[in-house]
Amino acid sequence: MPRPLYTDTAMLTKSKSPCELVHEFPFFAGLDAAIYDALLARGVTRRYAKGEMLFFDGEPCKGLFFVQSGMVKIFKLNENGREQILAVQRPGDSVAELPVFDNGPYPASAAAMEDAEVLFIPTAAFHELLTQYPQLCHAVITALGRRLRTLVGLVEDLSLRQVRQRLARLLLEESAGEETFRLRFTNEELAARLGSVRDVISRTLSALQNDELISISGRQVTIVDQEGLEAAAE
Repeated sequence: MPRPLYTDTAMLTKSKSPCELVHEFPFFAGLDAAIYDALLARGVTRRYAKGEMLFFDGEPCKGLFFVQSGMVKIFKLNENGREQILAVQRPGDSVAELPVFDNGPYPASAAAMEDAEVLFIPTAAFHELLTQYPQLCHAVITALGRRLRTLVGLVEDLSLRQVRQRLARLLLEESAGEETFRLRFTNEELAARLGSVRDVISRTLSALQNDELISISGRQVTIVDQEGLEAAAE
């Protein structure tokens, strides 16, 4: 099966408390309990409605975000308003590690793709913790490494693969191994993720259906031919 198109996400159970969920985030893996407690003590939970902005490209960085529920997109807009989604962050993912670490502005915009809840840690508080706990620097570097791999993968997909391949790969990723799943993105959002336009995405989805690789009913997608869809993704 092809590698994930975007960042891996933690599989978190909804029965756990917010603190327990945050403790399972990849960013916190291996951190001492004192560091984890200090981060939580300085953080505040924020809620964003679907479409609401977390921050804008070029704004001074106000802090670091950890997605607790929902989805957050990181994206760029060109002068004509065309959108390219760089990553979709889900529960377990961090947002804005780079500007927090290098003191630069936000290099892209971020918005809630659906109602979302995040843990926000202000920049000044995070810098204080970096000085107090050098081990935290390793966590940031690891997160930046994951981000770099994500962007390298995105460049590879946009430059070396056709839309049909990209879409097949995304469907396999979103299925998470299930035969039938709910596709959480509109065709316009799929286009923004895959560097295409809505009409091309619609035609490509229809072609995958005509080839009897998938079946679509509303937002529900069924993988009819797993091997065939994997071959289309290669």
